[in-house]
Amino acid sequence: MSSSQRSESSHSFFKKYVSHKNSLMDFITRFNRALRHQRHNELVADHIDMNEHPKIKTNWPMETQMVKVYTKKKWTEFQDEMSQSHGYFVEHTTTRDDIMMYNVVSFQSSSSKPRQLMHDRQRDHISCSCGKFEFDGIPCRHMLAFFRISQIFELPKKYILKRWTQEAKIGVVYALDDENTNDDPTRLLMTRRSKLSYKASILIDYASLTDEGTKFLNKQLDSLHGKIKEMGASSTTVPSSQTRKNLDKPRNIGDPSNIRTKGCSKRMLSSKEKSTLKSRACHGCGLSGVSHDKRNCPKLHDWYVNCC
Repeated sequence: MSSSQRSESSHSFFKKYVSHKNSLMDFITRFNRALRHQRHNELVADHIDMNEHPKIKTNWPMETQMVKVYTKKKWTEFQDEMSQSHGYFVEHTTTRDDIMMYNVVSFQSSSSKPRQLMHDRQRDHISCSCGKFEFDGIPCRHMLAFFRISQIFELPKKYILKRWTQEAKIGVVYALDDENTNDDPTRLLMTRRSKLSYKASILIDYASLTDEGTKFLNKQLDSLHGKIKEMGASSTTVPSSQTRKNLDKPRNIGDPSNIRTKGCSKRMLSSKEKSTLKSRACHGCGLSGVSHDKRNCPKLHDWYVNCC
C-alpha cells in the first residue's frame, strides 16, 4: 500500500506538467520545469523552517523539544496528535512476561473501539494497533497519551525519524569508496564529482535564500573558476579529449513508439449495436440492419409499386 501510494503521488504531480501527447523533447522540457518548481518549493520550505518559529500551545516539555526538531509541516501534524491525546485515557489490561497491554479509550465517544497499546519493557518499545507511527513516521495520539501518564517528558530518539527533521539533508548522500577506485579512472572521477557536488549543493541552498548570499557566492565561484583553470588537469583524471569525443558523438533521439496501455480494451457495444452486427443481410438489396429483410426492404417496395 505504501509503495503504491508513493507512485500515485508522483503520477499526480507530473500529470500537471506532462501528458502522453508531448513529443520527447517537449517532455524533457516540461519534466525539467516540474523539477525546478519542486526544488523551488523545497527551498521555500527550508527557508520557513530556518526562520519561522511555530507557536506552542502547552507547557509540555515534549512540545518544546519537537518544535525545534521537526519541519514545520510535520510539526503541525505532531502538534495535532498531541492536542488530541488529551482526550484519551489509558487503562492497563494484561501482563505477559515483559509485555504489558493497554487499552486507549476516548473520553468523548465511549462506544468507539479502543486502541491496543503494547509496551515491551525488555526492549523499552511501544507499539499501537493504529499503526500511525509505522505508516506516517510520527507517534500517534495513543502513544502520546501513554507518554503523558508515564511522565515521559521528552520523546525518545527511537521514535524520531531523521527524514522528518530539519537536519534530514545533513550527511553524505552518495559517495564511492576511494580505495576501490584507484584503478578505475571513471569511478575515481565519479567519486570526486559526488563529493564536490554534495558540498556545492549545500552552499547553493543556503546562499540562494538571500540576495547577499547569492551575490557573494557568485563572486567566489567566478574567482574559483579562474584558479582551477590555471591548475590544469590532473594526471589521474580521465583525458579531456576522450571525454570530449564521447560528448561530441551524434545521438539520434526520436519519439518513442505508442504502447497500448494496461487495461485498455475495446469499447462496450450497446444492445442496438450488437443486434445490428448480428443481423443478416437482406436478400433483395444486400444491405443489413435492424428489422431490415426482404419483406420490408424499401428498395423492393418501390420496385413493386413502380411495376404495378
